[in-house]
Amino acid sequence: MRSSVSYILSHAPGETVMSHPDYTQQAQHHACLLVLVKGIGGMLKNFNKLWERIQRVNNIKVTDSSGQVRDIWVRYVRDYPVENNDWGDFQTHRRLLGLITLSKFQNQVELNEVCRVHESLKVKYSNTLYDSRAFMFGPNSNMKKPEQEPESYNIFEDDKCTAGHSISDNEPQDSLTSSDSFPQSSTSTQEDNFTIPSNFKTHAMFYGENDPVTDLEQNVAELINALFWVVESKRLERSREKVEKVTLLLAPFEKKDFVGLDMESRNNKKRCMGRVTKNLADLTLQAGLVAESLSMYHSAAEILKSVNDWLWLAAAKEGLCAASAILLYPNLRCSTPLQRNASLQESSPSKTKPLSLFNPNTNTDPFKKFKVTSSPLRSSKTSSPVNQPSELTPSSSESLETSSRQSETDNADSESLASSSDIEYQGPKSYLGPDLPSIPRQPPSQINNQYLLNGEEIAEKYRKAIIHYSKYQNAGIVETEACFKAARIAIEQNNSLHASSFLQNVIFINLTLSEQEKIQRFDTLADLYKEIGFLRKSAFCQRLAATRQVSPSNPNPDWQRCYYLMLHSFPGHKLSLDPNYVIQHQVGWPALQIQLLQELVVAARRMGHPALATRHMTFLLQTMWPHLTKQEHRDLAIQLQGLSAQCEGGPVPLVLETGEVIPPANLTHVPHCSWFTPRPLAPARTPHLIKCKAQTGPFIFTPIHFGSLERKAKKDEGKMEYLWVEDDICEVQLKLTNPLPFELKVSNMRLLTSGVVFESIPETIVLAPDSPTTVNLHGTPKEIGELQILGYSTHTLGVKSNCRLKNMPTPNKFPASFSIEVIPSLPTITIETTVTSSGGNSLSSMENIGSNTNISLYNGESQECTMKITNTSAVPIEYLELSIQSNMDNQLQSKVFQWSNEDIQTQLPIAPNDTATIVMKLYGEADFLDLGGVGGENLFPNSLNSNYPSRVGSPVPNAQTSLPTQSSNQHTSLNSGLMPNRNLSGSFRSTNSHATNWSAPISVLPPSRGRQVETQVIIRYSGGGGKEMHCRQSTLQINLELLPNVSITHWDVLPAEIPTQLYLVLDVTNLTNEEMDFEYASGKHILIESKESCRVPVPLDRCPFNAPPTRLKDDDSIDVRSTSTGALSNSLELMCSEHITNNVDLKWHLMQSDIRGRASVKGITLSQAMMDIVRMSPLNWEVSVNKQCIKPQEEYNCSAGECLSLGVIVANHLTQPLHKLCLSVQFYQDYNNGVLNYKLDNRVATAGNNKVVLTSLPESAKVYHECTVVFLTPGEYKIDIQCSTTEPVLEDTSLRDTEHPSIIEPCSGEVSHVWRFIPPVAISVTD
Repeated sequence: MRSSVSYILSHAPGETVMSHPDYTQQAQHHACLLVLVKGIGGMLKNFNKLWERIQRVNNIKVTDSSGQVRDIWVRYVRDYPVENNDWGDFQTHRRLLGLITLSKFQNQVELNEVCRVHESLKVKYSNTLYDSRAFMFGPNSNMKKPEQEPESYNIFEDDKCTAGHSISDNEPQDSLTSSDSFPQSSTSTQEDNFTIPSNFKTHAMFYGENDPVTDLEQNVAELINALFWVVESKRLERSREKVEKVTLLLAPFEKKDFVGLDMESRNNKKRCMGRVTKNLADLTLQAGLVAESLSMYHSAAEILKSVNDWLWLAAAKEGLCAASAILLYPNLRCSTPLQRNASLQESSPSKTKPLSLFNPNTNTDPFKKFKVTSSPLRSSKTSSPVNQPSELTPSSSESLETSSRQSETDNADSESLASSSDIEYQGPKSYLGPDLPSIPRQPPSQINNQYLLNGEEIAEKYRKAIIHYSKYQNAGIVETEACFKAARIAIEQNNSLHASSFLQNVIFINLTLSEQEKIQRFDTLADLYKEIGFLRKSAFCQRLAATRQVSPSNPNPDWQRCYYLMLHSFPGHKLSLDPNYVIQHQVGWPALQIQLLQELVVAARRMGHPALATRHMTFLLQTMWPHLTKQEHRDLAIQLQGLSAQCEGGPVPLVLETGEVIPPANLTHVPHCSWFTPRPLAPARTPHLIKCKAQTGPFIFTPIHFGSLERKAKKDEGKMEYLWVEDDICEVQLKLTNPLPFELKVSNMRLLTSGVVFESIPETIVLAPDSPTTVNLHGTPKEIGELQILGYSTHTLGVKSNCRLKNMPTPNKFPASFSIEVIPSLPTITIETTVTSSGGNSLSSMENIGSNTNISLYNGESQECTMKITNTSAVPIEYLELSIQSNMDNQLQSKVFQWSNEDIQTQLPIAPNDTATIVMKLYGEADFLDLGGVGGENLFPNSLNSNYPSRVGSPVPNAQTSLPTQSSNQHTSLNSGLMPNRNLSGSFRSTNSHATNWSAPISVLPPSRGRQVETQVIIRYSGGGGKEMHCRQSTLQINLELLPNVSITHWDVLPAEIPTQLYLVLDVTNLTNEEMDFEYASGKHILIESKESCRVPVPLDRCPFNAPPTRLKDDDSIDVRSTSTGALSNSLELMCSEHITNNVDLKWHLMQSDIRGRASVKGITLSQAMMDIVRMSPLNWEVSVNKQCIKPQEEYNCSAGECLSLGVIVANHLTQPLHKLCLSVQFYQDYNNGVLNYKLDNRVATAGNNKVVLTSLPESAKVYHECTVVFLTPGEYKIDIQCSTTEPVLEDTSLRDTEHPSIIEPCSGEVSHVWRFIPPVAISVTD
């Protein structure tokens, strides 16, 4: 019943409650002595260093009266509220036992003030304060202790009686009161005459402001020693109290609960006894007797449980858990985190490597960067204003790496100030007795105490204690602190679930806290959640703390702390400061991440750091682009423009005040690049190898792969096969798309390169929305070597970005870089062509690479093409070579295009801006012989088709009669007889071209139609440092149009008036549209109208029979078959054809265009009869009638019936004998209509043999044959005298073609050759 009343009364409004929670408390703090370190007076510049030195004195070894060594621990705080000090009876570790002040003074007034403040602090904590020390720093070095004023009054008499006597009893030799303990000044000046107020009763030490204070640790240790003996005396005093005299200890809010109650009742006496036992256990724990305190806590808990005193029962259970934890986990007090790691199991989350979200390239814990080592996040609640730094500095607990095994000094008061640099504190030291052995720590298994709790029992006891605390509203802060203590022990036990349960309970405790305390609560929760690996909950708490920093209810909003809290919540939101890592992994919750980043931008802007705001907005657009809508893209882009107007974004890291680095964020989505490729140089500037690799063998295709494909060396994806040239403008092509709904200006676009020096040319473009645009970026390499193209840079939306290929979005994956080889500088040229026609006209044009030069050329016409090559670079041209590629074979090409390589070499080298001239002669090489016109059709109705007594076009096999020029009979036509045998003339032999791009080279050029010859003039040139390996190649396209002009459709040979000459009769056709002056012999011209033809006789000398025939080269071998036998032609026919070709000089002149040229009968074919006329006979004939020699073309007259004696002398002029000769004499009549009548039996009578056979006719020998003839009837008669042989005849045995034997061997008795006496003897017979 009374407990219920106590519970009801505890909820009364206006009760004294603990209003200042200490979130940094740990279980081991139950065994610590609490000392306040306060800075008073002026600003002490080395205050933080002194504070750190004091913190290190957190443990001393003291030998008690029984000789036992006590391990005394101390906890230092920078501020401590009096309300919390009032809870010292409830838990003695909350009592402030000692006071240390650090002060600075410059004069007597300031000295009096700091003494007054120190004494006022003693009064403030007079209920619990046992002893104090004052460290005062004056204006001079080596200050001596000032004199003390005469004592006029003593307001600290009570304190002197209580604390002073106990101290003096335990410290008979107090060196602090002796002047020997103070450094003496070597010089005494008037300024040193300071006096201490008479009411200042504290042990004070005086130093100069710059003195090293070497005895600081010693003095602090003496204070701790004094405090220990006071605590020890209190413990002994409490242990000796009698049960009857025990007073009831109360929590501050319980003072009204027992008003009017019977304190002599049995339950109340038990309550008193239980509370006193619990208080004694607290003192025992603080006095270093941890094991002894276990039994006392257990006894107190049993007593308090029997009377349902839940509040003190909870405190007893908490004390039992704290003492057990100190024994079980001795390293809780150790500041060296490595010892803790060594004691953990392999499965410990502290030993497992968490997912690194901040620094993925290192193996360190990514969250160490987020442990606030130089915290602008937390500052003191009510630290002394005189010692408050001008800027935010981290607290002592945050200046250390958070660890559950760090000492209580490492987690000292969160409101304290420390150095802004990261400091690794050393382990505890003993300053009183360094030679004394420390207390040996025993492992838990060796501690023999029945009341020692194991790990599970500690968690269970803490859970019950927290439940009991929750029954009292005024104990909410105690409950909160207990939850944090239990969570830290659970973390030490490697039990994340228990720790999470205790931390979760903190959220549901309803406390009336200030905004700063709420922030500290969430901050502490975040740190502990982070330690157990609950990163998302840690981030959630950090965001709550950040929002509290700038909430409307916060009277002092701090945007800087808000920013840092949000920044440090990145790991919990699966974010990294490196945008490339975020894009690569794509983990977390995009909606939460977008909201966090937007809030971070606002915080950065509000705290006055526009560069950070721009950076984080760029980060948001870059990393969250796929998760944003188009409207969000637009809105955020506009926001980024507004932010960058205040501070432009750049691709450089930003270093925060805390030393943290914000990596650069680059906009690769704005604009979006879908295509990126370096371009080879233009064809005219592309370097080529001067010497191509020789082919070692034929190419053999096989579908079989020898060896696996995996074993083949992987080709470098970014290695370019082409080359770039030093000092030449190079190009990279991009395809960019603007994803925003408004026009996007992208300026200062450049290429990002590494390797050789590269000068990039900036580009500026304006991209329309959603419209792919091709952009060409240019630059010039300045060195030779390997050039790496890494990406490009942009300046858009006010942000400069380095868009590297390796960081491009995944849909368009590019190589990490493109590698291009840069070779030494090569020269460049321009080409100017001038074409001079045969008529003297010239056409000049400047030719750029890739342009065409069109030239019209008549067959047989000659022109000159002059190419002026100008060196437009700074590199001299030392190598120049010219070659031709066309759709003609090489032999014909060499006749159409002619130039002098020697002339080119004499003009080298070509200096910069100098010009070299190359003259190329063009000749319209063609076959002027065209049988039957175009396609065999009669295109020229005016051609001479009538029969005439000649054999024009007669080289037809076995033809004994004269043939017409055009015949409808296909078997006797010239087309059927000659065309099949001329398509493979030796003059236009078809050969394989080695360097042509056309499918079929032109080898036979018919003269009756126009022809298009596509020609490339390839100019290879080089110079400078790369002339030995590489050259450039310029191509000049020449479209040569060969126009038809003269066509020789038919030809024949006729004997001339004298035996040494002949007539070549040609049918010549003018194929042009102009009148043509045709010169067929010297001084002999004929005018031929357009599209008309005429017949011209060309006088020629006969070919001497002993003329040496030209032996053709192997590559000029012919395949012209004999028209008479079908066998391969012998050298005699070639000799006759060449004789005609070399002696016929045909010239033509177009009257209107004044164009001149030549025509040729090269490739003419001859029948056997023609060859007999063309070539002088190897047999020398002498014919006589009646002993009268008959001359050529001479007609002999006689009368009918007259007897004529016909004599024939045949002489062999060959170098070999002739065998089986048959000499015959025949008489016939020529009707001049193509009919020859050999049947003259009734008109002619002969006496003697008209046919005689000669077995052999030796060389240079002669034979004579004579017969008599009588013409019976008058008329015109002719005598056909011929000599034939049945054996093959070759004038030179060396010309026998063994490689081409006769296809048809002559049969026995078949006539092989016939020689006739020409012209035949004509005899006119009259009556």
